[in-house]
Amino acid sequence: MGAQATPVATEKAAPSAATGIRLNLGCGNKEVAGFVGVDRFPCAAARVLCDLERRLPFRDRSVDAVHLDNVVEHVRDLPGMMREIARVCRPGARVTILTPHFSALASWRDPTHVHHLSYFSMDHFAKEASRHYAGGGFRIVRRELSFVGGPMGLVARILFALSADSYEKHFCFVFRGGTLRFELEAVG
Repeated sequence: MGAQATPVATEKAAPSAATGIRLNLGCGNKEVAGFVGVDRFPCAAARVLCDLERRLPFRDRSVDAVHLDNVVEHVRDLPGMMREIARVCRPGARVTILTPHFSALASWRDPTHVHHLSYFSMDHFAKEASRHYAGGGFRIVRRELSFVGGPMGLVARILFALSADSYEKHFCFVFRGGTLRFELEAVG
């Protein structure tokens, strides 16, 4: 997912169009059982090579599930990628997104991160009013924020449980968050 200029659009193995497929987008070396690995660069888990910031080489409504593990924070045009995911997903398809919370040190340590996301960031892709410019076509099924252990993590969990909005506005850089997990459903 780096910033190299030459996009790749080759396939190592064509996925079957007869049944819905499951995609592990930006897979890197992480294989996910039952998922087709897709990445921009040749790597251990990638079966399909393509630039995630361009048109995905899959048919409309051909995908049953999408997994993105620490990918979205690297994508410059996140709304564009979400539009493409919505295009290839069948209605009811599940999209799982893992990414660092914007208060996590992991969000800021990697110089290739271009987005630092909030507990509420995926709300944008569930709004009908922003669908024309921001992607969309999703319903948020579930979202979670993990915290470190110990007393600081306990305080963070309590503050977050009282109000996620207030936690992010006032306390998250003192009592840091960890990983965000979003589960979205394509609504067609």
